[in-house]
Amino acid sequence: MNIFLNVLAAALATMLISSCISGESRVTPSDPVRLNHLQFIGTHNSYHVAPDEAIFDVMEGERYNESDQWTAARLREALSFTHAPLDQQLDMGLRVLELDVRDDPKGGQFDDPSFLRAVAPEIAENLSPFDPNGDLAKPGLKVFHTAEMDFRSRCLRFIKCLEIIRNWSLRNPGHLPIFIEMESKQGTKPALSSSYEPAEVLPFTDTAWLGVHQEILSVFERNSLFLPGDLRGDFTSVNEAVRHEGWPPIEDMRGKIIFLLLDDPAKQDAYAAAVEGSDPILFVTRTVADPQTAWLMRPKPDRQTIRPLVEAGFLVYTRADAHTREARDMDYARADEAFASGAQLIATDYPVADPDISEYAVSFGGRYVRCNVIFRNGGCGYGAQSEMK
Repeated sequence: MNIFLNVLAAALATMLISSCISGESRVTPSDPVRLNHLQFIGTHNSYHVAPDEAIFDVMEGERYNESDQWTAARLREALSFTHAPLDQQLDMGLRVLELDVRDDPKGGQFDDPSFLRAVAPEIAENLSPFDPNGDLAKPGLKVFHTAEMDFRSRCLRFIKCLEIIRNWSLRNPGHLPIFIEMESKQGTKPALSSSYEPAEVLPFTDTAWLGVHQEILSVFERNSLFLPGDLRGDFTSVNEAVRHEGWPPIEDMRGKIIFLLLDDPAKQDAYAAAVEGSDPILFVTRTVADPQTAWLMRPKPDRQTIRPLVEAGFLVYTRADAHTREARDMDYARADEAFASGAQLIATDYPVADPDISEYAVSFGGRYVRCNVIFRNGGCGYGAQSEMK
């Protein structure tokens, strides 16, 4: 019976996707260019600054509890990438940014690298400042990768990251919409060594999720945001809206900021429950048929599975590379597959090359936005490059 139900569910999902392609992919030159008719390259962990080499040296010694999956040597490779400040990324033409967020309602939860303090105090004392403005002591959401060893960030406070983006937006009116993909980091990970207690990472309670709303609305004017309710319009759900009409014309989206919740299903559900009855700010993603789904995560690009979703009207997120492997191998196969799939939101650690690793860099011939060939094989009708920024 379970096998039958699984087969039936898969068949129904296929029928749903097929029924969604009711003309959305048949775009004529006279049709407006919609948001989902473009492809955007953005950065993975956009705030990231590579950890100090001295930290990796400690971890590769005997004082680090290695796991089978993440040895110290592999962590050194995977985390050795640094992004430009957020406003510089936007200046380059990148329009998709990703921020990892931790709850810190009282402040001071992450202001001391406990792993280093315990196993290598001499290194901890001599680190170059990673929080020169004392941001980690202040209450509010924090942005960095891990508390123990990968704590450097272009903007340690969520609200500061948002202010950088807002200020850039105000200086550049009429820009293409900016996507901010937010991932909530919660739950304390095992200690990297038996000689200390790791910093506690608080769960995202309803209060924390509402705090995300408060910080966003303290920075951005409501009319600069594009929310799920704006997409839904007169339809019964955002899912129905994208399947029948697609995302709005790009000219109506200029200057807008769009927040996506880049998280696992349990956290998607927790956010939706926390903000039920209010106007959600973050777009969640669930199953293809879920009324709240207007975009989908498919981190491993595969044109056979992604293209039907794109043709059905959904935005799709995928990754061109991961853990620096493609850059070290000069391997563009994954990026090429992401481009060909039609996925609109493509993340990379290398919008520009890192000369210490290789010449690997991901772009559309030097640009970071292009017409999606699935819809606009003949182009979007834009002339000057500035029109695609």
